[in-house]
Amino acid sequence: MLQSIREHAQGWVIRIIIAIIVLAFTFWGIHGYFLGGRSATAVATVNGVQITKEQLAVAYERLRRQTQIQYGATRTFTTKDESILKLRALQTLTEIEALKQASIHDGFFVTDRQIDNYLESMPEFQVNGRFSTQRFQEVLSSTLLSTSDFFELIRTSLLIDQPRLGVLLSSFAVPEETQYTIALVNQERDFSYLSMPVQLFQATLAPISPEKIKAYYASNKTQFMTPEQVAVQYIEITLNDVAAKINPSDTTLKAAYNDNINSYTEPMSWRLSGIEIPVPQNAKPEAWDKALNEAKSFAPNLTDDSVLLLQQKKYPLSGSIGNEFLSLNKLPDSWQKTVASMQTAGQISAPFKTSTSVIVLKVIDVRKASTQSFEVAREKVKQTYIHQRAEEQFAALRDQLNELTYQHPDSLNFAAEKLGLPIKESTVFTKETGSGIASNKKVRDVAFSDEVLVTKNNSDVIAINAENAIVIHLKTHLKPTLLPLEAVQKQIEDKLKNKMLDASAKKVVNEELKALQSGKLSQAALSDQYKLKWNNVGYVGRYANKIDGAILESVFSLPRPNGKNTVIYGMTRLRNGNYILIALNGVKDGAIADEKQKAIFAEQVQNSEGLLEYELLKRSLLTHSKIEVMDAQ
Repeated sequence: MLQSIREHAQGWVIRIIIAIIVLAFTFWGIHGYFLGGRSATAVATVNGVQITKEQLAVAYERLRRQTQIQYGATRTFTTKDESILKLRALQTLTEIEALKQASIHDGFFVTDRQIDNYLESMPEFQVNGRFSTQRFQEVLSSTLLSTSDFFELIRTSLLIDQPRLGVLLSSFAVPEETQYTIALVNQERDFSYLSMPVQLFQATLAPISPEKIKAYYASNKTQFMTPEQVAVQYIEITLNDVAAKINPSDTTLKAAYNDNINSYTEPMSWRLSGIEIPVPQNAKPEAWDKALNEAKSFAPNLTDDSVLLLQQKKYPLSGSIGNEFLSLNKLPDSWQKTVASMQTAGQISAPFKTSTSVIVLKVIDVRKASTQSFEVAREKVKQTYIHQRAEEQFAALRDQLNELTYQHPDSLNFAAEKLGLPIKESTVFTKETGSGIASNKKVRDVAFSDEVLVTKNNSDVIAINAENAIVIHLKTHLKPTLLPLEAVQKQIEDKLKNKMLDASAKKVVNEELKALQSGKLSQAALSDQYKLKWNNVGYVGRYANKIDGAILESVFSLPRPNGKNTVIYGMTRLRNGNYILIALNGVKDGAIADEKQKAIFAEQVQNSEGLLEYELLKRSLLTHSKIEVMDAQ
């Protein structure tokens, strides 16, 4: 059993589980979780071990940031929202502590060597198939975790997951369970159905009286309010507008050309061929000497193309350099020094070593470095210069706009005058929709924020995109108003008619269903009564995609037909409002003939059993842990 766990711990199971746990821990603020003992104020204890207020604060803050990312930076949190987030963060911290204690109590442990092995095997930290310290630090910095915190995170993840793996890998399903599951999952049912549109019952409705319309209007006034709307003034800056004002002289462009001459220079490039003698990994010096001597013996003869072709059959050059010209920066690092010294076509290099082989190169052709003249490159120089200066000026202008509108928050006039920019105006828009600049959700969210709508200050700079930014100020605020009865009378009448229609249709369909179930009404008689036709579907599985999901769900929730009731009737309703009467005629249990498919199904059943068993174990551990929660506010 232990050997099985060790084998699986190196495979996909542990990787998936650890990946999920690592993400979860990072999400819930594990950075603060492992810094216990810094605060004497405990918000909870798990079997006597404290969860501190500092740990909870870090976990809560991470959860809050994640929620803001999901729902937008302008999302405001009510007191109730904050309490819910804090409770979720605390619950996760206590669960982690309880599971960790249970693992240690049962004798599980994790060595430093296991942590090192796991980290070195993680593809997220590898470059060219090997663990990279630089890559590790880059990834780690994005998670805001220290190295020691991350190591402890992995240790706790592996520790908690050992009992989980033990349960998952020791679970099993007996053949009867697998057969029962196959029979249920692959079950097919034979049925027919009758679609009854609600419009069938429209003629039976009584007219809606003016009194009912008035009464509904009086008691549901919030439904007939105009939406809150605003219009804003705004100052807009764009990269294109800034660029249009930049007109550099030839003197300026020549200076830019000379300062960036490398950008207009084509470097020297080579078209290469050659041979490569591989050397086994961890080879002894004798093997390298043999390969070098062999390469030296036939290197001089490679000037003859026929000899080169013959040797390439035995020692082909690995990698693909094709038949194109390549500059040094496009060649392997181990080649560059040798190639740089080769200046003429036909030249043969001395044999040189790489980490895995001995190589001899032959130059097929050489292109010398060449530089475009200023006249040829002038337009490219100009566009590059304008773009660079425009980006610099755009950034400076954006900072100026932000500073000026912040210093004079009650109007855009001062900033517009100082920067020589026009003040534009939007049309009115709601929080949900708008046109022009208001088609951007960020603009609408800011326009309806307290800072702009209530305090009536200028907004911060809003980045529409990388090349467009604006600052807005409230111009018009149209509060919700009640529409007159005359304007919504038809709307109310239709609403009441639909409500009555739904009630009438539901009542009649239920009566027809009871009549079918009791045998007082036949399918044929019902069909003739409403001039409708039953749809005979036949046998289909529960995942058939040609039948509406609501119908299938209802069909597979009905009991099996038996001796007394050879047909079982049911009812459901579709999204379009139509009622569906269902006649279930027969049930056929699922089966799998192919042994390989049956084995796959058995494994899925076993995995499901394992997951269920672990979840029950986890609940039991948490139930039997003494978890005491104090005031977490």
